[in-house]
Amino acid sequence: MALAMETEEEMIELGNLSNYIVESIFSKIPLKSLTQLKTVSKTWRNSITNIRHCYPRTTSSGLVLFLKHRDFQESIFMKLHDQKGSSCMGSSEKFCTFGSSYRHKFSYLIDSCNGVLLYGSHDNEFWTYSISVLDQVVTLPVSHNVIRPACSSLVFDGWHDDKFQIMCFFWEEVDVDSQLMNCMMFSSNLWSWREDKLRIMNSELLLLDGFSRGQCCNTSVFVMQKLYWIWSLCLLVYDIDEEYFTLFPLPNNSSRKSRKGVYSQMLWESSEGLVQFCDPVNNGFFIWSFNGGDFKLDHYVRLEDLRLTKMGYSVKPCAFNKDLEVLYLHVLPHTIVSYSFETRELVQVWSYIGEEEEDCWIFKILPFLFSSVDLLAFNKLRQVD
Repeated sequence: MALAMETEEEMIELGNLSNYIVESIFSKIPLKSLTQLKTVSKTWRNSITNIRHCYPRTTSSGLVLFLKHRDFQESIFMKLHDQKGSSCMGSSEKFCTFGSSYRHKFSYLIDSCNGVLLYGSHDNEFWTYSISVLDQVVTLPVSHNVIRPACSSLVFDGWHDDKFQIMCFFWEEVDVDSQLMNCMMFSSNLWSWREDKLRIMNSELLLLDGFSRGQCCNTSVFVMQKLYWIWSLCLLVYDIDEEYFTLFPLPNNSSRKSRKGVYSQMLWESSEGLVQFCDPVNNGFFIWSFNGGDFKLDHYVRLEDLRLTKMGYSVKPCAFNKDLEVLYLHVLPHTIVSYSFETRELVQVWSYIGEEEEDCWIFKILPFLFSSVDLLAFNKLRQVD
């Protein structure tokens, strides 16, 4: 009787569409995440879940890992795959494949933006690097003096414009009274740097108790012509078109005393196009959405599964894939795990296995877009010898 009623409900929900027709249609169009379909009926959700298992989602985004060895640096490019809803801590199922590995002289990986990477050196030279298809490296003019501490970020919109920019702001060179901050901007169009004083709104937040100017997370997020950074207790937003900054206080959570700090926190763009703030604490992490003026708490995720598997205790977020709705976590020193917001499951994605005597550590992990970017097509670009 119960089975007959359930079948009748499905017929009412699907109308004249058979399951075969529904699956045929949905298999040919992009599907929204189940996390965005909370109001959809159980029948439709079950159909979508079944289709997901048969037609796993794909993504052109992956990860770039910056490894420091004893005698050289290395960048590893990793392509990501759908978890398919499987719980597989320690499973042999593949959740990533390696696109390439590249040994180089660059001292630091600074930023990643839409398929282009920004590297730096101890003497403050900058390079941009494009992998995936064209494998190009170009050098940029020397910028500011190395003794001026700065936060640098790359801006590249690979969809509408073939130019890139670099924004550097000097966190010690801020005048709170006049609301001005010293900055340097590089334009690939002009192929030069320019220095300027730009307005910073709400600069009084720099005087907050506990605010440390030196606690600036270099990794930024570029969304809708705006750059976002975590700067100590605040969110710093730069409007690229209008050329000004705005500070917003970061949200407090109920476990503030156990929060990990700015270098474990992270920003990313959500599937809905919002900027999200991930704030790790000892037992998990809080995730907030920023709507342009305020923060809203979206999730709290516990990480007990990592403790039960004895995988590690020092965990920090390193990337979010909005196509797969998956958050990637770096479990120190050499392991990457992923957390699916659809299945709420953790899986081990990758672990570095080197020689027993090898001195190597993962210095930085950033999201990377596998797309064809022709750096040499930019004006005045010259390839490095």
